[in-house]
Amino acid sequence: MGQPVDLHVHTTASDGTLSPREVVRRARHLGMVAVGVCDHDTTEGLDEALAAAEEEGVELVPGVEINCHSDDDAEVHILGYYVDWHQPELCRILANLRRSRRERMACMVSRLAALGVEVSLDEVLAEAGPAAPGRLHLARVMVNRGYVDTVPEAFDRYLHDGGPAYVPRLRMSPVSAVALIRRAGGVPVLAHPGLGGVERLLNQLLQEGLLGLEVVHPHHRPEDVVRYRALAAQYGLIPTGGSDCHGPSAGACALLGRYCVDYQVVARLKEARDALRATLEA
Repeated sequence: MGQPVDLHVHTTASDGTLSPREVVRRARHLGMVAVGVCDHDTTEGLDEALAAAEEEGVELVPGVEINCHSDDDAEVHILGYYVDWHQPELCRILANLRRSRRERMACMVSRLAALGVEVSLDEVLAEAGPAAPGRLHLARVMVNRGYVDTVPEAFDRYLHDGGPAYVPRLRMSPVSAVALIRRAGGVPVLAHPGLGGVERLLNQLLQEGLLGLEVVHPHHRPEDVVRYRALAAQYGLIPTGGSDCHGPSAGACALLGRYCVDYQVVARLKEARDALRATLEA
């Protein structure tokens, strides 16, 4: 690979364990020419990431990963690259999603207490830091308190979808997310299709203006990568990819930079961004 780029990395702005600055610094150390910061339902880390990228000589690909649910309740994630992260509508909707995460977390803590797992909302908020609290933060607190040995065990026993402590969050449809990203001048991409079997949504998302498909991902087998690359070519979608790294305590620090695409993908994302913004300004 000529110029490697990891387009899917999380930071402490959501549920990662590396700060935006640390992500950029490690990307440079690993020899990447660009890195995509895509936190869940927030763009709060992008200003810090941009400043660090300018200092480190690494190109930032600013993004966001919006957590959605389809009509049949499947979880679907939509990545938005090159969004205008100060656009008022985008900021307002993402803020609503983050606020709902805190309310949801309070309910999950109550459910755990009824199951004999005593953790406090304050502990989860402290674990989350400036980020909106999520299940991963709650799982880490459960590990720290000794109720489970690992984060995966917390999910398997309590926190998985439909689990005894699970509470659904505020729902946004993937179609709405694609439209929101486009209105914010960004390039919408369907994330890790191999995780949720969401290929059936492609036609609907294409009609709304989906422009990319995440082809390279740690959970995609080699044969999946081949299939999704062919699917992207069939529909004229940009084939993106990345490590989906959440940092060392999530057991995935080594993934940073291991699942990359070539810089030409970034060039295609920029071309799509420019074409979209030209239509918005027309």
